[in-house]
Amino acid sequence: MQYQQRIQAIQQVMKDQEIDLMYLPLSANLFYVAGIKRELVHGTDHNRYGDWLCGGYIAQEGPVKVIAARMGGKFWLKQAADRPWISDVELINEPVEPKMVLQQVLASFGLENGKHTIAIDDRTWGQFVMGVLGILPETRFVSATAIIAPMRMIKTAEELRLMQAASDLTDQVFRNVLPKIKVGMTEFDIESEIDYQFVNLGAEYTSFETGVTFWAPENQVAGASASTEMRRLQYGDSIMFDFGGLVDGYASDFGRSAYCGSPTDEYLRVHDTVIRSQAEAMAAMIADQCTAAEANRIARKVIEDAGYGDGFGHRLGHGIGVTVHEPPFLDGLDEIVLRENMVFTVEPSIVYKNRFANRIEDMVVVTRDGGKPMSMIERELFIID
Repeated sequence: MQYQQRIQAIQQVMKDQEIDLMYLPLSANLFYVAGIKRELVHGTDHNRYGDWLCGGYIAQEGPVKVIAARMGGKFWLKQAADRPWISDVELINEPVEPKMVLQQVLASFGLENGKHTIAIDDRTWGQFVMGVLGILPETRFVSATAIIAPMRMIKTAEELRLMQAASDLTDQVFRNVLPKIKVGMTEFDIESEIDYQFVNLGAEYTSFETGVTFWAPENQVAGASASTEMRRLQYGDSIMFDFGGLVDGYASDFGRSAYCGSPTDEYLRVHDTVIRSQAEAMAAMIADQCTAAEANRIARKVIEDAGYGDGFGHRLGHGIGVTVHEPPFLDGLDEIVLRENMVFTVEPSIVYKNRFANRIEDMVVVTRDGGKPMSMIERELFIID
């Protein structure tokens, strides 16, 4: 991966825009720039000592300096090892006041007095901003994400290889899970099997919370979260799958639909409409000839013409890479022109509460010949019997 080149490109922008320092917390942007992997975020606030100033610090020249909490510090030392673009890792020990560590770090980059500009990731802790202003009250903050996001939009050959590996693994998860689905299982049963398969096949972790949703015309709670409703799969239910995993830091996102028993004629028409909607959008996604909003409009028109426009209530898709949702977005607002080797999810759906739901989702690479799906899984309607 071209980490050194990415850092140099960022530093050139910093020089051009007179940015003195860039701070990236332990996050997707830091992984993209310096190759330091992320830890799985827990549902509770972790609050390691000094974690609000942990991350990577980049000046206009030189390597990245990493600050990390002592708790879990071995992980970050290992991540930085044998990476010449990282100077060192400084661990924050409990007897040391974190604000003093921040002051020393800023001083090490020559930021001691006067007006300075610091670029920060969009998800930087507010405590970091307040800490810097307490030391350097005239500091101006700008967005580091605005600099990095355009770089992340265009995937390199190595990134495409890793994303294809993530897609292939996700395909295998679906192949392994589908034969195990039986009448009487809960959403939670199937979700747990999907999560197990990701671990068993070697994914780092799931790229978002696994979603399996049952929809039935008679049952008022169909589609409820499995964590609050343990409804069991019945004949006549339609099922939507939405899941993905992380492989070498890159996310996958995948969706298919199934029907329990014999599908109605209307449901078969709905499924065919969703397939055509996705196919027409992908065909239009020719590099340098289509905008994100145009792809969204093309997919939406197919569904509207079939009489189900009010059942398609979300954007067509989103960029994907080191995070599962990232710009650009295939919605009605983003007029960015699609470029070669951008990767999006393309995920049209038709959903009616207490009736049925159908959705298909693939990661799609923009090429000069249109959008090319990464998944090898068929787009047919899967039957559970």
